[in-house]
Amino acid sequence: MKRRWQMSALASLLLVTAGVYAHGLHGEFQFDDQHTILGNRNLRHLDRFFHLPPIAEVFRGNRAFTDVTLALNYKMGGLDPFSFHLTNLLIHLAATLLVFFFARKMLTLAGVIGHASLALFAAAVFALHPVQTQAVIYISQRAESLASALYLGGLLLLLRAERRGFSVSFAALYAGSFALFVLGLAAKVTVVTLPLAYLMIGLVPGPSGRDQLARWWKRLALATPFLLLPLYAFNAAAFTGPGLLKGEDAGLSVPALPPWRYFLTEWHVVATYLQLLFWPAGQNLDWDFPLARGADDPIALACGALLCVLLAAATMLLLRCRTRDDETGAAGRIAAFGVFWFFLLLALTSSVIPVVDVLMEHRVYLACWGIFLASAALASIALRGLSRLGRSRVALAASLVLCVPLATATYFRVGMWKSKLALWSDAAAKSPRKARVHLGLGNAYHELGQAQRAVEEYHAGLALAARDPRWIRSDIRGKLAAALLTLGRTEEAIADIQQGLTEDPHDSELLGVLAMAHLRRNELPEAAAAAEQSVRGAREPSASLRVLGLVRTAMGETDKAIAAFETAVQLDPDDEQGRLLLALAYRAQGRVREACDTILSVSRPSSALKEQVEEAAKGCPAL
Repeated sequence: MKRRWQMSALASLLLVTAGVYAHGLHGEFQFDDQHTILGNRNLRHLDRFFHLPPIAEVFRGNRAFTDVTLALNYKMGGLDPFSFHLTNLLIHLAATLLVFFFARKMLTLAGVIGHASLALFAAAVFALHPVQTQAVIYISQRAESLASALYLGGLLLLLRAERRGFSVSFAALYAGSFALFVLGLAAKVTVVTLPLAYLMIGLVPGPSGRDQLARWWKRLALATPFLLLPLYAFNAAAFTGPGLLKGEDAGLSVPALPPWRYFLTEWHVVATYLQLLFWPAGQNLDWDFPLARGADDPIALACGALLCVLLAAATMLLLRCRTRDDETGAAGRIAAFGVFWFFLLLALTSSVIPVVDVLMEHRVYLACWGIFLASAALASIALRGLSRLGRSRVALAASLVLCVPLATATYFRVGMWKSKLALWSDAAAKSPRKARVHLGLGNAYHELGQAQRAVEEYHAGLALAARDPRWIRSDIRGKLAAALLTLGRTEEAIADIQQGLTEDPHDSELLGVLAMAHLRRNELPEAAAAAEQSVRGAREPSASLRVLGLVRTAMGETDKAIAAFETAVQLDPDDEQGRLLLALAYRAQGRVREACDTILSVSRPSSALKEQVEEAAKGCPAL
C-alpha cells in the first residue's frame, strides 16, 4: 500500500507538471534557437552524428548528444516547434523521476524517517519551481536538463554497482554508469563534476549506516576513470585549438572579463540564484547583471560573506552530525550534503572560467535540488514528535501549500515564453540598458510587420552597444537597415550600412542589405557587386544567394538567378523563401513543371509566406 501511494503521488506530480507546461508546447523558437536549431544545418543530416567526436571537442563546447536529440526532432517534425518542446518536457519529467529516486536514496542512506515523503516534496518543488522554466521551455537549453538527467542516472547506476562484487551485473552497471557519464559530457560539459558528487555521497551515512556504501578505497577506485577522462580531455581541449584558454563567449580569454573579476561577480550571481529559489521574482531572459568593480566592491563582498557563512554553517553542521545516529544527525548530514551539492553543481559556471552571460537561470537547474533537499531535511527536524504517518501527512500538505503558488507562477512564466514579443518586452522592462535586449525586441516587432517600432528598438540598442562585442552592433545595424528598407527609407538604410562597413568591410549581412538598397534604387551593377561580396564573405551563404538571385533577375540574367536560387535551396532545404523564389524563376523561364514541383515541396509555409506560396501554386496539381 505504501509503495502504491508513493507511485500514485509521483504520477500525479508528473501529470500536474505536464499540465503546467502544456500550453507552451506550441511556443515560438527563442533567442539562441536561431543558430542552434534554425541556422544549424547539421540537424538536417542525422547521419552526420553517427560517429563519435574527439573527446577534446566536448570540452570546447561540442554538445554532440544534445544535437542528436535536436536532429531527431527535426527528422520527426521538421521545424515545427511542437516536437522540440515536447521532447524538452519529457526530459524534464524524466529528470523529476530521477530526482525523486536519488533523493530517496540519499535520505535512506542518511537514515531519515519518512524519506519517501521528503523525497516527493523535493521532487515536487524541483518539477514546479518557476526558475526551471528556462531549462524546460527554452529549446536550446535542453542541454542543461538532458545533462542533468544523465548525471543523476549515472550516479544511481554507480551506487548500485558499488554494492555488487566483481560480477557480470557489476560490470554492466558500471559500464552503464560510465556510458551515461560520457553521454552527459556530450550533452553539456558540466557533467564533469559527477565523480566528485559520487565521492561526496560518502558524507551522508551515519555511524551505523556506513556499511550501506562500499569502503572508501573501492569508491575512489571506481571514481578514478571518471576523474581521469576529463583531465585528459581538458588538456587536449585547452591547449589545442579554441579551448578553455581561448574564446570570446566563454574561456579564460573573454574580453574585459578576467577570471578574478568573473569570480568576484559570481559571488553576487550565486546569491541571486539563492534569492530566486526562495523568492522567484524578477526572472529575466537576458539579465543586465553588474560586474564586480574590484576586490573592494561592497555588493560582491557582502554576497561572498553570505556564501562563506552558508558553507561554514553546512560544514559545522556536518561535523556536529557526523557521529550522531539519531534523527537530528541524519537531517543535519542531508542538509549539509544539499548545500555542498548546490555549490558543486555550480562550480564550473560560477567559479573562475568566465562566461560572457554571467547569470543564466538554466544553470541552477540541477543545483537547486540540493537547496530543496536541505530545506526539506531541516524542516523534518520540527516534525520529530509526530508518527511516521503524521509526518507523511504534513509533508504532503506542505507540498500542496507550496506547490500550488509555484505551479501558478510557472504557468504564467511559461506563457511569457510562448511569444517573442512578450518575452523580449518583459526583458526590456527589466534590462532597459542592455543593447541585446533591444535587438531581440526589435526583431520581434519586425517579424510582426511593425517596422517602425522595430526601427525605434534598433536605434535604442545601437545607442547602448558602444562597449558590446562587434557582432551585436553589426547585427543591430543589419536589422535596422532591413527595417528602414521596409519603410522605404532607402537613403537612411544606406547611410547606416556604410557606417557599419567602416567597422567591418566584409560583413556579409550588411553587404546583403546594401545590395537590396541598391536594387531599390535600380543601381544594378552596384547591387550585383555588393551581393557577390556578401556571398563570398558569408559562412552560411543561402540568404546572400537569394539576394544575388534577385539582383540577377532584375538584370535579366535568368539562368544566373536560377543557379543562385538552386544553390541556396541545396544549402538550406528548409529555405521556403528560396524555394518560392526558385519556383517563380522557373515559371518566368517557362519551366512550369519544375516550378510546380518546387512550390509544392513547401509543405508547411509560414504565415508570412502562405499567401505568396498559394498564389505561386495556382495552376499546379495538388499534392
